[in-house]
Amino acid sequence: MIASVMVCCAAGCEQNDFRSRNAQPDLVAPALGVLHHNYTMKDLVGDALGPTGGMIIAAAPEKFENHMGKEAIDVNHRADETPARAIDVRDAETADLNGDGYITLDEVIALKQAGLTDTQIMNRLRATPQVYSLTPHQADYLTDRGISHAVVEVIRDLMQLNAPATQPAV
Repeated sequence: MIASVMVCCAAGCEQNDFRSRNAQPDLVAPALGVLHHNYTMKDLVGDALGPTGGMIIAAAPEKFENHMGKEAIDVNHRADETPARAIDVRDAETADLNGDGYITLDEVIALKQAGLTDTQIMNRLRATPQVYSLTPHQADYLTDRGISHAVVEVIRDLMQLNAPATQPAV
């Protein structure tokens, strides 16, 4: 009985990989697990990106664990100076177009410029298991550049998935 449950679980996991979801781009992909980290971008970069939050909206958990604040600041500057392009979307399977462990505002905009639908953009975001953070200024920056409110809400939902589970009051 245990073996049959394990086989069913393995088969279910095999069907839920990104490639099979990507083959049907109009299906909304589930998030790839809850990270349960209590990280914020401020933990990574302090006040270096100012109150607006800069260009970074997500970072891999190991960036926080390995104290990669200087790298994050460099990524922020690169995203501002040399934004991602629609052509960069072609070879990426997630919203982290360059695979550097960060998602920046320009990468989300490049997804839109490449012609992806809102659902496809949401699937790419959900397929990127990172710690998300979105300031009101960053949300406005995205919507001002054609990113839908639905996509912004998914980013906010992903922020909540990264938060540690709260304990009920006793």
